[in-house]
Amino acid sequence: MNNKIVLWCILLLLLTLSVAAAPYHLKLLAVQESDDKLEGSDADIYLELKEGTGRVFLETTPVIKSDTQISTRFAKDIACKYFKLNCNQYDFLFTIRAQSNIIGGPSASAAIAALTTIAVLDLPYDQQVTVTGTINSGGIVGPVGGMKEKLQAASKSGLQKVLIPLGSTVEPFPLNQSNSTNTTAPLNLIQYAQENLSLEVAEVIDLDELLFQLTTKHLVKPFAPVVENQQYTQIMSSLQQVLCQRTEKIEQEMTRDRVHLDNQTAEALLTKKLQADNATRSQDFYAAASYCFGANIQLKSYYYQQKKVSPELLSKLIDVLEKNNEELKQKLAQQKIETISDLQTLMIVQERTTEVKTEIEKFRSLPLETSAEELSSRVAYAEERYYSALSWMQFFKMDGKKFLMDREQLRNSCIQKISEAQEWSNYVGIYIGNLMLININEKIERAQKMSQQEEYPVCLITASQAKADANAIFSSIGLNDGAIQEFLNSKQKAVERVIAANSAEGIFPILGYSYYQYAQSLQQKDKFTSLVYLEYALEMSDLSIYFPEENLASSVTPSNFFQAPYFLVLEGIVLGVIGTLLVFYIHKSIYRKSKPPRKILI
Repeated sequence: MNNKIVLWCILLLLLTLSVAAAPYHLKLLAVQESDDKLEGSDADIYLELKEGTGRVFLETTPVIKSDTQISTRFAKDIACKYFKLNCNQYDFLFTIRAQSNIIGGPSASAAIAALTTIAVLDLPYDQQVTVTGTINSGGIVGPVGGMKEKLQAASKSGLQKVLIPLGSTVEPFPLNQSNSTNTTAPLNLIQYAQENLSLEVAEVIDLDELLFQLTTKHLVKPFAPVVENQQYTQIMSSLQQVLCQRTEKIEQEMTRDRVHLDNQTAEALLTKKLQADNATRSQDFYAAASYCFGANIQLKSYYYQQKKVSPELLSKLIDVLEKNNEELKQKLAQQKIETISDLQTLMIVQERTTEVKTEIEKFRSLPLETSAEELSSRVAYAEERYYSALSWMQFFKMDGKKFLMDREQLRNSCIQKISEAQEWSNYVGIYIGNLMLININEKIERAQKMSQQEEYPVCLITASQAKADANAIFSSIGLNDGAIQEFLNSKQKAVERVIAANSAEGIFPILGYSYYQYAQSLQQKDKFTSLVYLEYALEMSDLSIYFPEENLASSVTPSNFFQAPYFLVLEGIVLGVIGTLLVFYIHKSIYRKSKPPRKILI
């Protein structure tokens, strides 16, 4: 009897270890054109995980558009990064089954990100709930179109609940399709779904809220508020003082040389100085430094114009600047880079010295008939950019966790970031056309040029900005005025989460935090530019993912033990032993039944 129990236990264990998990599944919602009008339809997405290296495979019936393959991979990557999932141990096999002839659009990406998380963590979830929305950097769920038609399709397919992006509850629709004036009235989607479709609709803003609706679990632990690093505060305060004191110095030179500001310039200068003073009082030293930097360019340019500095003298100033700039670049080449703060300081100083070099080349290529105003402006900008670079050198003094940042690692990070920027640019271009992406593609080309010249830190910051620009455009597609502030607040929280997480690990992102602060100062007057700087902050706050930690302990921790290659070997050995025991017990059982009874002699 005991042997039978052992046999059944071993068989049950073997079955548990060997049975493949069923595919994870969610309903998708789509729209298609039918007789010149939109019609909702449903689809099914399945996900299987196989042992692998993080690759994404997509099979569809019927054929797909190219953007679906890209958005699937992006959604998987964003989910893995957002929840810090170890996705490199799996290959992801997605299958989409739909009724429409062509599957396309990014509106399934939120569902794909959710299904990725559910599969990797093997979470129980409600398949009667689905979501329609894009997934953006920072794990933000973004708006999509055709919401009314998608809700109708959800009701027909028997779903009980649909999750939609925050700010999508009201959608305009034609009251009279035949009316040429196309009169519209708002449609409350939550009310419409409840009264007409017996369907529950709820808004979600990010992946954590989305997963909570599907699994009833919050996967992201509350993070501590962002605390400004004291070293950062001291150094940025010093940087701000250097640049703002330079404003006063230029004004003193102008007073000494009896150069007086006209009313327009004086008013513009006063505005910048007031902005700098307000930012300083708020301890937003980066914004204050930026305002003073802008004032310095304007003052210096005006000064050269009023003094009527000759082109010959301006050329001599450029010669001196070129010499100083080259000396600074040589000093940078000798700088030891060990921390993320070091890297970001190198990135921003190299970016500025490169800009100075570019402005010098542009100045020298200008035709003889170039106006004195333009000549003066170029010299002023180049000079102030050089002083800005000098000011940022102070950040090499910051402490932080050490990483391996040799030339090969920098090169790889540069190439990776260019690839990411190109993919996002191509992806966004599918929806808005390439004409809107000229500036982004120019940045990508500059990054590629920097890579060829082996100026990898400049390449990294330029490619990061290009990717962030593309993300900002993609995030704003379909975003109405009523929802943009809530969207910005959510994006800000995403930035804060990344900064807080990195700070807790001894990695304070000086650029990410600076852009984060600057974005806050812009929210009231320029929301789109604020969104751009929040995207910059996201890109610059998590650069450590591209670099291994220095002297990383090779010992296995409980968190990675079961993902280690030798655990798979151990698992194989255990299975082999179990199999051997199983054969032994089966053989022993058969042997006992077939062996004649032993005679007992008295």
